[in-house]
Amino acid sequence: MHYVSIESKILEFKERLDDYSRLLETVTAFANTQGGTIIIGIRDSDRLIVGLDREEIERYSQEIPQAIADAISPQIAVDLYEQHLGGKTCVTVRVFPGPQKPYFIKKLGHPLGVFLRSRAHNRRADAYAIEQFNRERSGIRYEQQPCPQISYEDLSKGLLGTLFTSYDQSILIGAGYGSTDVSGRTIPNVAGTLLFYPEHQRIIPESGIVVSAYAGTDKKQLMKKEDFSGGIIPMLEQSYTFISNLLGTQYEREGLVKQPVNYEIPLDAIREALVNAVAHRAYDYEAPTRITLFSDRIEFLNPGTFYAPINPENLKEGLSRYRNPLIADALRKKGYMEKQGIGINLIISSCLEDGLPEPQFVELEYHVKLVIFRKTASNHTPKPDQNPKDLTAMRSYFTAQGLFSSMDLAQYLGKSQAMAKKILTELQSKGMVEKVGRGPATKYRFIN
Repeated sequence: MHYVSIESKILEFKERLDDYSRLLETVTAFANTQGGTIIIGIRDSDRLIVGLDREEIERYSQEIPQAIADAISPQIAVDLYEQHLGGKTCVTVRVFPGPQKPYFIKKLGHPLGVFLRSRAHNRRADAYAIEQFNRERSGIRYEQQPCPQISYEDLSKGLLGTLFTSYDQSILIGAGYGSTDVSGRTIPNVAGTLLFYPEHQRIIPESGIVVSAYAGTDKKQLMKKEDFSGGIIPMLEQSYTFISNLLGTQYEREGLVKQPVNYEIPLDAIREALVNAVAHRAYDYEAPTRITLFSDRIEFLNPGTFYAPINPENLKEGLSRYRNPLIADALRKKGYMEKQGIGINLIISSCLEDGLPEPQFVELEYHVKLVIFRKTASNHTPKPDQNPKDLTAMRSYFTAQGLFSSMDLAQYLGKSQAMAKKILTELQSKGMVEKVGRGPATKYRFIN
């Protein structure tokens, strides 16, 4: 028997079709979201490939394109073809993301007939989604919309100074953060308001960051909670400092203040997660960015789903497209954003190199949730000098072997090779291990 992967935001299975109503919903949802593929001839309950006979293939090939053309407006381009899977023949319908969104089912009309794809399900578009479609058709991003409630004079000179060495109204407009209205008044847009107006939550509701820390693995016992606002740059810096202090595992005193020097989660992962949250969130959705620390993990809950063409299936491919390019540009000028497309992979790789489980990215109906796991007794390998007994056993084991590789140490510890290399570097710095050779043939040995 042959099976395939599970249904998702861009994939759906059908064993047979008695009518086309559900298919039409899915085609509409795919076209309104990121496109997708429907495979007929796979049982969706257990993903078993059952295939189709020749009569079914010919019938679907004739009827489905006509049904789509008759039922959906505007016209949707689909690609229908036979596909051989597991020795059986299926019919595949490829739906492309449409340029004339929103698409809708004619008999239901607009907006009731507008459907979206969310994870492995279709859902009817709500008022928020319809408003987004209208904005996309206008060609104006939300961050570009003017905020006439305030003017250039209301902006914080201190916040302007965080991005510009010198500034005036023309510089604000030239950088894309403002415009002039009919009266000649310079008014900031949403991006300019978020960056340079300390009370931006009065204009863009729920545009701050809320950080909460709980004692256990659930929300029963709240220990700390802070709300950060006052401009994107300061709230990013302040929330980063707050979270970093909560994740410290070893501290050193600087004057009267203790500062963390070791952390449960790599700071690179925290920094990238925070910057991504600020740069990519949907500011038109009235909910803050919520960061919640539990005893075993930290969760980043960010308003807005993945921004096309990114989806859960291609997260690691380095694709990138900014929902808020003006905000992203400001963060890049500050040095907070690096090369486009590396953020997600940096979060994953830094955690794996530190011996942590791989972070999880989950797309919800209106949010994206990132889960980064904290070091616990079950996933934390102590540094070699933290457990003399373990170090003695490891030294005896590898001294008997003579030369050994970083992979040998990784297998001995039950950790990644990257973590083994990190430990070997530390042992070399202490004069306990020496490197022999270079490149792929590199070996190590303990110094007696």
